Amino acid sequence: MNTSAQNLISDGAKHWQREGWAVVDGLLPAEVCRAALDELIAASATAMAKPGPVRRPDQQDTEVRFRGRQFDGTTLFPFPGAPTVNRLFVHPLIVGLAAACLATTDLRLYQSRVWSKYGDHTNYEQPHHRDVNHSLVPTRNGPGFGHIEMFVYLHDVEEGAGAPMVAQGFADKLGGVGTQPIRTRDEAPELYANEVAIAGSAGSVFAYRSDVWHRGTDMPMGGERHVLVLSFRPASIDWIGFDAHQPLVSLPD
Repeated sequence: MNTSAQNLISDGAKHWQREGWAVVDGLLPAEVCRAALDELIAASATAMAKPGPVRRPDQQDTEVRFRGRQFDGTTLFPFPGAPTVNRLFVHPLIVGLAAACLATTDLRLYQSRVWSKYGDHTNYEQPHHRDVNHSLVPTRNGPGFGHIEMFVYLHDVEEGAGAPMVAQGFADKLGGVGTQPIRTRDEAPELYANEVAIAGSAGSVFAYRSDVWHRGTDMPMGGERHVLVLSFRPASIDWIGFDAHQPLVSLPD
């Protein structure tokens, strides 16, 4: 690992530990991400029905809520015919960032998938929420506990084109993780007034803790967004999990 990458990881880990989230811009080589994206497109690993240039049935629905179709573009690891994609989930720089944030090298990858969004498919707008569905018990942050979630951008992700939003300064506030995991604008206008778009170039990593208030945003018609979604935990924290990897090892590599 070169000095530049070490500095990116060190700075990102400090911000993550202090604020609960961090954007490490350009951590992975852009050309590697481009190759991974080309593999996904060629293999149609994340293909889904696209309605084409017609208005989505829910486009005029301004109520901020979760919609089942928002998750249609998720595809679980491993990806047949996409070795570059498969290796990215355990890229040394990704593992290094997770280790620096969690202050341990004894890690387990417990979530690994691709999440593709297509602007023609559905309304991706979400309320601010916290990810309470990664743990059987309330999470505890600090060395030896907790977990880290990541989005790895396979291409440039701009504000207004699939970049998620994060409310700054609210980690471990507003009732604690699990007490009320979803807040609308009416319920918590301060979250929406203090949010920032998590934009980044290809190879950037958005890392966050489960106590961070965040939300997905809608996609422009005709737009696409492709990211890796992966999460790590300390090896001893068995109550944290999401994707069950064991049944997947018999799939083609």
